[in-house]
Amino acid sequence: MSLLIVDDSMMNLAYFKQVLSEAGYSGIETAASAEEALGRLGMSHGRVPRKAAAFDLILLDIVMPDMDGIEACRLIKDCPAYVDLPIIFLTGDRRHFKEAFGAGGMDFIEKGAPEYELLARVQSAIRLKKETDIRKAREIGLLKELQLAKRVQKTVLPPPMIEPSIEIHAQYIQSDEVSGDMFYWTRIDEHRCGVMLIDVAGHGLSSALISMSVRSLLDGMVKRLSEPEEVCQELNKQICSLFGGSRGSIYLTAIYLLIDQQAREIRYFNAGHPPGLFFPSDRQAHYMEHTGVPLGIRKSIGRGSGVCRYDGPGKIVLYTDGLVETPRESIRDGIGRLEEYASRFRYLPNDRFTEKLAVLGQGKKDDVCIVSIQLNE
Repeated sequence: MSLLIVDDSMMNLAYFKQVLSEAGYSGIETAASAEEALGRLGMSHGRVPRKAAAFDLILLDIVMPDMDGIEACRLIKDCPAYVDLPIIFLTGDRRHFKEAFGAGGMDFIEKGAPEYELLARVQSAIRLKKETDIRKAREIGLLKELQLAKRVQKTVLPPPMIEPSIEIHAQYIQSDEVSGDMFYWTRIDEHRCGVMLIDVAGHGLSSALISMSVRSLLDGMVKRLSEPEEVCQELNKQICSLFGGSRGSIYLTAIYLLIDQQAREIRYFNAGHPPGLFFPSDRQAHYMEHTGVPLGIRKSIGRGSGVCRYDGPGKIVLYTDGLVETPRESIRDGIGRLEEYASRFRYLPNDRFTEKLAVLGQGKKDDVCIVSIQLNE
């Protein structure tokens, strides 16, 4: 425990130090001026210390020559290293209280007050400092865990698929350290590819854990079943089994595409997800909007199957609702803006095209995930 007492009166310094020492406090240091106190804090001559000096509390006289306690408090509180350092003012005049508290002081002790009052206020301030330190340590630990979770989450995302007949790229814009958005693709055989985009309801670590659980199921499920409706029915069954007993409502929207390059068709199932957009090279966008209910809500997910045929090059755009949601506007208007914007850049290489779409996702409060599939001749 370390305390700093600042007062221009040697008698006051001796008194406060004696009372606190007799009460069992150790590590008590004194300063006879605000300038000396700033030096003890590593702040002399306007310096900003990277690391805080090991003080748990400052007792600071208000009325001092040259620099008063209020100005010293303001300087200390403006320093990032000392934002949480409690400061108790020492005063014999209540006229300064409003300005003193405005400068960042947490409490005051009137000179001449009983010793028990001094000790009670000091004990309360130090207890608050300990609780603040514990909270900050937990926050730092949680931040490190979230950063690790983010790195782990990114390792399971597939790299771009770049083949002569098909290219797949994605952009992942997180509003939090981790999110519930997840994309997945795999080649099933020589002619077919499976592509899925999911959006778990909610944000943060809980949504990320659910999306990671779903991701662990996909490899075996997609290659065993392949057909979109069968994949989504099985995924719904697994989600209900895994999370059906949870108190909160756990569900996710998803769109799964089976791209058959030999048959030149895209078979899909949409489980409550925003419609995919297919841009043929020379025609208007086709909406993949047949939809069922989100996965995890009930045992039957309804009919969300559709087929989109193509006879030449084109681009398919999948996205989560964070890309097209805007406050006080309908999601349909947002999808219309996306269609118009994407049409302007549809002829770009697929990686550049995806980067252009990501511009729409910057600054959004929700997570944003974008997948672009380029179908070549």
